[in-house]
Amino acid sequence: MKIMVCGKGGVGKTALTVLAARILSERFKVYVVDSDESNMLLPTFLGVSPPKPLVEYVGGKKDEEEFERMEPDITKALAKAKEGVRFDLLPSEYVSVSDEGIGLVVIGKVREYGEGCACPFNILTKILLGNLALEKDEIVLVDTDAGVEHAGRKLEEVCDGLITVVDPTLESLELALMLREIALNLNKKFWVIANKVEGESESLLKKEAERVGLKIDETVRFDQRLFLSCLRRKPLEADIALADLKVTPKNLNIAP
Repeated sequence: MKIMVCGKGGVGKTALTVLAARILSERFKVYVVDSDESNMLLPTFLGVSPPKPLVEYVGGKKDEEEFERMEPDITKALAKAKEGVRFDLLPSEYVSVSDEGIGLVVIGKVREYGEGCACPFNILTKILLGNLALEKDEIVLVDTDAGVEHAGRKLEEVCDGLITVVDPTLESLELALMLREIALNLNKKFWVIANKVEGESESLLKKEAERVGLKIDETVRFDQRLFLSCLRRKPLEADIALADLKVTPKNLNIAP
């Protein structure tokens, strides 16, 4: 099963992706695809060394038009198995594995001034997910870039479901409504996780979500330990957030 983790910037997509991967790894083989071209910290939070960006495996970053023309060649380069792309057949330097057995694949990052847009990275993500061959016990979580770039590139077409993370802001709810409409039109599974809520903000967020007809499937409270481990540039540590998210696999029914 391939699940995109979406939302506006700052809602906690990366942190929840890491925590959800840890929970799911107790029952499944989990891979995380880092499709965020700006945030460099996912390997740190997962507790692994950064793998080589997958874009290097297919010849490096090209401009958007050239990347699109190269799609057949890129697909051929990635698909080392007859049935399609398999993470376990990629060279080991492109997949880092955590102590929990979680595999991490990084698409690519914008790191140089003037190097151009991130469009080729989204094209590569779509090629990867669209040709990915998974076993029944494998789950892929895709940590997407902030906002709606992935929707513009139609990445939702090559996933099985979307988890949209919202925080106590109206902007996050508006984006969730847009993504829900996309998921419904594509017949994809859709869930909403409210993150970093506490006190009055939780009740107000739920009230506004109900007013606009948005169902919140799971609520994760603000976790000071998680916040501090992020600031300390350490593998993520969590108490409250992990406890709140612990029921997610059952409640959201995201098993393959």
